[in-house]
Amino acid sequence: MSDRSLRVGLLSWLGPVLVLLLALDALACYLTALHFANLVYDRWLIDSTRSLAQAVRSDRGQIEFDVPRVALQIFQFDEVDKTHFKIVSAQRGFIAGDASLPANTAVPVNQIRLANATVEGQRVRVVSTRIAPAQTSDRVTVAIAETLIKRNTLARDILLAMVAPQVALLGIASLLAWLGVSRGLKPLTDLASQIEARDQNNLTPVPQTGLPREARVLATRINELLARLGGAIHAQKRFVADAAHQIRTPLAAVMLQVERAERAERANDSATEREALRALHRSVERAGRMAQQLLSLARTDPQAIHAVELKPLDLVTLARRVGEEWIARALKRDIDFGLIVPDIPVQVTGDERLLSELLSNLIDNALRYSSPGGSVSVIVEGQPQPTLAVQDDGPGIPEDERLRIFERFYRMPGSNGDGCGLGLSIVQEIARLHSSTVEVSSGSEARGSRFFVVFERAALQRPR
Repeated sequence: MSDRSLRVGLLSWLGPVLVLLLALDALACYLTALHFANLVYDRWLIDSTRSLAQAVRSDRGQIEFDVPRVALQIFQFDEVDKTHFKIVSAQRGFIAGDASLPANTAVPVNQIRLANATVEGQRVRVVSTRIAPAQTSDRVTVAIAETLIKRNTLARDILLAMVAPQVALLGIASLLAWLGVSRGLKPLTDLASQIEARDQNNLTPVPQTGLPREARVLATRINELLARLGGAIHAQKRFVADAAHQIRTPLAAVMLQVERAERAERANDSATEREALRALHRSVERAGRMAQQLLSLARTDPQAIHAVELKPLDLVTLARRVGEEWIARALKRDIDFGLIVPDIPVQVTGDERLLSELLSNLIDNALRYSSPGGSVSVIVEGQPQPTLAVQDDGPGIPEDERLRIFERFYRMPGSNGDGCGLGLSIVQEIARLHSSTVEVSSGSEARGSRFFVVFERAALQRPR
């Protein structure tokens, strides 16, 4: 994990870019300077070539080049560069000058050609022209060459004059880039400072005033995370408080029955002792049931969503398997326990473990509140949507209570069951994890209750 700052990262990217731009600009400046240096000295060479060509004449049909030696010395004199010339006749061949100088004898008459060449191991600039002296059919090529010292010196001077301001501009650009990056990142650094200054108990939203759009997106996501975290902490605190309150009752009953059994044992009262032990067994069973449901509720907490394994499964097979586990208890309570399912599979996508627990809670709830001799049915339907239902002929649930019964630890007034008020909360949480809905209505012939979970027909996706 790197601890390099975003500012340093941006500047380390901008720095090489600025240096590359400077290098490209320097190359462009050098080529520009060289172009204008060549332009200036090429004009001088062209003028010199034309002047030298005027010294070529025809005498009785013969090409003559008659220039005093002193004049040639003056013509070739240069303190910096060395000048070469060459005169070549198409008929006579070499006439005067430096025979090693390459001349372009294919130049059209009275035209100028420029080229680069090497003479005596030095790079030179060559200007060639071709003339047709009067009174002769001969053609004469005149070429003048000059070394490149003055040209390169002028190009270098121009380049230095142009690069110095560019280097200064690079420094100014780097400073402006630093200031711009620092100013642009200030909202993020301020946001980071605000978050860093908070303690673990401060979950208030991060202020978004004055933040640019990109930073507002980050602040919005942080606020959403803080809201979810606050909700999770609140739910956890409420769960712990409710659990502590609810589990106190069966534990108190356990202590009471233990003390009653101890007194009966000291008094040799076997009947009271047996009754106390039976009551103790019921209290322990209730405490165990409550602990089991508290664990189930914790597993269906929104924070445990990633543990849900959604796979294709058949509701008919699920209903048969879970229903078989409750047959013995239904027979013990003298309750007619039935299964109503279609002959074809009803496919949904879900977590088999959680859906089994959902159905078990609905069956347990129905058996607890049904009277001996009553009936409880597990129903699976495939149309119009996959549905899993449990129906009983118990006392039913008033309409004004049908929303509250899904609240944690809530029990209807006058309820004679020994539940702890968590079963339907677990059912609702499991249904929510499967993107399905759980509802309650009256049973057949307006008797009892019918709890049904409706699944989506399409493949279920993990809730977000």
